[in-house]
Amino acid sequence: MYYCNRLSFAEVSKLLERVSGERLLCEQTLCNWVERKAREVGAALSSEVSASRSLALPTFAESLDIYDADSEEVLVSTDAIQVKAQKPSRERRRGAEHDSPEEKEKKVKKKRINTDLMLIQGRDGSFRHLLSAGLGGGGGEGTAASLCEVARAYLRREWGENPEPVPIVAITDGARSIRLMLEELFGPSVRVILDWYHLAKKVYQLLSMVAHAKAERERMEGRVLSFLWHGRLLEALSYLGSVSARREEALTELVTYLEKHASEIIDYERRAKVSKVIGSGRMEKAVDQAVGIRQKKKGMSWSETGSHALALLKVVELNGEWDELWAAAA
Repeated sequence: MYYCNRLSFAEVSKLLERVSGERLLCEQTLCNWVERKAREVGAALSSEVSASRSLALPTFAESLDIYDADSEEVLVSTDAIQVKAQKPSRERRRGAEHDSPEEKEKKVKKKRINTDLMLIQGRDGSFRHLLSAGLGGGGGEGTAASLCEVARAYLRREWGENPEPVPIVAITDGARSIRLMLEELFGPSVRVILDWYHLAKKVYQLLSMVAHAKAERERMEGRVLSFLWHGRLLEALSYLGSVSARREEALTELVTYLEKHASEIIDYERRAKVSKVIGSGRMEKAVDQAVGIRQKKKGMSWSETGSHALALLKVVELNGEWDELWAAAA
């Protein structure tokens, strides 16, 4: 199982054959074992969620100074990663002409499988990797716990007895779904910071369509990012209002984006000077470790169950609980 999250099932099968001298396991058996073990992990997660409901949920600080070097923060990040979905079977394709519009739309959506992952900082400063308990893209089958439920259970166990309100700071890429999940977990007053990397990337992408030439784009980008780096959003918007756009809709999109995230754009330089986090690099690495490295190789495609099963087992490993998972079997 350990190597199944590092190599393809075919490569693991060949590795076993090379070491043992005989073909011990086929790819499908390895896949079945992974899914079976992941169901055990998912069931244990769901049980933890149920058991934690009797514990108190911590209170969360409604205001905090994100520029104070001495103020404590509990960092939270969440992100999603997509992998290619397997194509429908030939038998299903034969009857595709009889599909209803709803079924056709569902098949289109299945071209990509989405996995949401969350990191929450614990009392010792380390980060807990969290994933939904169910073996499915939407977070579960039957009564399996969703990512939000798993996160709430962890907060109860880790922070429920904290005597003071927990100072949550969330670093995100600005996606609306993430904002809604954070509000569900921590309330509408949660302090959200728009990750600098994604902010700068969005500015670059849209100004590439706004500017008439590369030199003009570089000049615009320098001005806008300079304002935003210091948290001077109004000056950035004022400057954008004076530029001549090659594509007016791109300029409108950029202005709308900045206005929509006004409360999440901070003085990045001031926060960076006190050595506080302004980016989601840790989160980007986490989704890559949990899913990307194994599942986004050329030519790979996945079922929802298979993708989520591998991710669940990898999260157990990332949380330092791999040996514990196999203790009973040993």
